[in-house]
Amino acid sequence: MRLGCFFFPHFPVQVEARGDETLRGRPIIIGGLPYERKTVYDISQEALDCGIRTGMPLREAYALCPQGLFLPLDEENYSQAFTAILTLLADYSPLVEAGAPGTAFIDLSYESSERRFAAEIAQLIEKLFHLHSLISVASNKFAAWAASQVAGPGEVIVIPEGEERDFLKALPVCLLPASSRTLEWLELLGICRMGQLVSLSSPAVSLEFGKEGERLWALANGIDGSRLIPWSEAPMLKEQICFEPGAETVAKVLASGDELLTRLSQQLKERWQCCLRLIISLHLSNDHIVERVVHFKEATSSREMMLRHLKHCLERAKFTAPVSEMRLTVTDLCPESGRQASISSVFIDEPLRRREGPSAESLCSAISWLRKRYGRWVVGRMLAKQNSALPEDSFSFTGFDL
Repeated sequence: MRLGCFFFPHFPVQVEARGDETLRGRPIIIGGLPYERKTVYDISQEALDCGIRTGMPLREAYALCPQGLFLPLDEENYSQAFTAILTLLADYSPLVEAGAPGTAFIDLSYESSERRFAAEIAQLIEKLFHLHSLISVASNKFAAWAASQVAGPGEVIVIPEGEERDFLKALPVCLLPASSRTLEWLELLGICRMGQLVSLSSPAVSLEFGKEGERLWALANGIDGSRLIPWSEAPMLKEQICFEPGAETVAKVLASGDELLTRLSQQLKERWQCCLRLIISLHLSNDHIVERVVHFKEATSSREMMLRHLKHCLERAKFTAPVSEMRLTVTDLCPESGRQASISSVFIDEPLRRREGPSAESLCSAISWLRKRYGRWVVGRMLAKQNSALPEDSFSFTGFDL
């Protein structure tokens, strides 16, 4: 298999800085404000040059770079940006894997010109999303990923099949997925490059580092049998409406939101599903975007419940201009959770045809509904077994006709 690796260095910083020229060239520290007891999540190259590292306390980062721009962590924004990239890649490749945040792999087995194809996709990503990537092509995941770490801007590194070991031998061992203790031990032994590691015999490395050493020795030799893990976009349902002219009152926006939620609720019920999250996106006429995310405590498909949360968000939002477009998205779809029915569970000790009255009709209706929804065998007749030694073997179920 031939595959490509797209690596987006400092991906959260790129997402924050895109479309804002004032942030380019500034030391950016993502994770929170300097006085918060949090750690650095990501940094720009300028902040890296000041000695700041990821995982460092924010207060320590401020001491090293007081002129830096400290931004709060917005994982939802980064996740949406990464999902948009993966969705685009999935349109051009039969198989896509989402690696670590900011890293994606694609299958290039059917491409005649790997370098040109990968470069064209990178240019398209930069044009659409204003995010730049480092690209490489190889025959296995580790070789492709390692090459992307040393690729230059606008460069596509292509490692011909069978030449992975020769390419990797000059790279530092810190690129190997080794534990910190193993990396320290390799440094003490004077092993800084992968070529130094592969010069040792496999039994010697295994004796010194165990199973982890065997894995590292194989990777340094360009041997990686791991396959791409297919990525698929999380299921979601969307509805949107445009206002012409723009909606200036909360009442008008809420009335349109009620219509959208009615359609979303109907779609959920048709799929026998509920949602755990509602995303509310409002596009204003001055090109500003107001977005709110509602997390439900219990999975729901109820229009009424979602409408209450929408109303609450709209009443609290501050609009600087009329609303030109509203988009409602339900995500984190899941099956409906079990709930107690209005008819209590009973054991029927006589045929249904002998029972009369509203309760019998309701029970027959409930059984028909359950069978239609979950299959014929969801409700059955219990047959007692005589003289059974085990309690769990004292009865069995069989089908029956209403």
